Amino acid sequence: MEIIFITREGYKLPGARIRCYNFARELEKYKIKTEILSFSDSLGAKDGEREQEMGLGEKLKFNFMAFRKLAGNRKAILYLQRFNYHSFAPYLAHLFNKNKIIFDLDDWEMRENPLYYWGFPTSKAHYLTRRIAKSSALCIAASRFLERFLLQFNSKVLYIPSVVDAQLFMPSPSVQNNDRIIFSWIGTFHRQEYIDNIAFAMDCFRLLRKKYSHIYFEIVGKGIYRHKLQQLIKQYSDENIIFKRWIEPDDMPRYLSSIDIGLFPVAEETKFNLAKSPTKLFEYMAMAKPTISSRLGEAAHIIKNGENGLLAAGKAEFVEMMGMLIEDAGMRKFLGEKARDTVENNYSLKIIGRQLYDSLRNL
Repeated sequence: MEIIFITREGYKLPGARIRCYNFARELEKYKIKTEILSFSDSLGAKDGEREQEMGLGEKLKFNFMAFRKLAGNRKAILYLQRFNYHSFAPYLAHLFNKNKIIFDLDDWEMRENPLYYWGFPTSKAHYLTRRIAKSSALCIAASRFLERFLLQFNSKVLYIPSVVDAQLFMPSPSVQNNDRIIFSWIGTFHRQEYIDNIAFAMDCFRLLRKKYSHIYFEIVGKGIYRHKLQQLIKQYSDENIIFKRWIEPDDMPRYLSSIDIGLFPVAEETKFNLAKSPTKLFEYMAMAKPTISSRLGEAAHIIKNGENGLLAAGKAEFVEMMGMLIEDAGMRKFLGEKARDTVENNYSLKIIGRQLYDSLRNL
C-alpha cells in the first residue's frame, strides 16, 4: 500500500505537521509506503499568513505541478488534508486515474452559514467539500462536530483528533515556584475567532490581577490578526500580559516546561470553534500541565471536569477555576499527572497511528 499525503501547508503549521508528517511517519512503522506532497515544502507555495499574497494564477500553477506528480501514480491512495485550493490536483487525479481519496478534515474553512437553494449551498467551498467527501473511500474527522458533518455525505467516517507525539512532549522535572504562576495560550491567529478567544482569557486574567500580583499571561503565536492582538494587549495595559510571538514546533516542549497552566477558552459557539481539534490542549496535557477549557467544542469530549482538567461554562467559572489553580499547587500537580495519563492511553500518536493503520487495511 502506498499513501501520498497532500497538504497546502508546511511542516511548521500544526495541520500539516500532525496530520501529514506525523501520521506518515507512524504508518511507515507498519510497512506502509508514504510520501508527503506539501504545496509549501515540496513545490514552494506560500502558506500561513503569506498565503494571501498568492493570486489565482499562482494557485493554478501549483495545482498543475502537483497534478503532474500525482498523475504518474495510479495505485497510490491520496490522503487529502483539508479542503482548499490544493484540493483540485488530487481530485483531478482521482477522476482521471481512479486513485482512492482519503479526505481528512480538521478545521472549518468554509462560510459559517451559507444560503441554500434547492439543496445546494451558495458557498463554493461548501459544495466542493461535500463533493469530495462523497467521492472519498474514507473520511477522517478531527472532532465530533466534523464527524457529524461528514456523516451527512459519507457513511465511512473515522474520528481521529489532532493528537500529540507523547515521546516528544514529555514532562520534565520542574521547580515549583509559587511566587510566579504563568498561564499560557498558544496558537495561530488567522481568524477573528482567535482574537475573541484570547480576549476572553484576558478579561478573566484582568479580574484575577486585582487579587494576585504574581500571575502572568503569556500568548504565543503568529498570524494575520497579530496587529489586532497587539492593539488588544496595548489596550489592557498590563505588563504581566506578554506576547511572546512564535516558537518553533520542535522548541515547544521546552517552552511548555516553563509554564504552569494551559488555557483553552472559547468565546462564542461558532462552527469554527466547535469544529476545531484542540492541538495545543493535547500538548499541555502531554506535558502534565493542568488545563482550563471552555465547555464549548471538542475539549468537552476530552476533559473530564475535576479528573484530568477543568471545564468552565462561562467567564465567571473560568475566573473561579483560574483562582483555584493559582492557590492550590497540589491540584495543579494532580490534574497535570492525570492529563498525562489520558494522553498516553487515548490521544498519543502511537495509539492513534495504530487505529489509522487498522482502518487503512480495510481499504
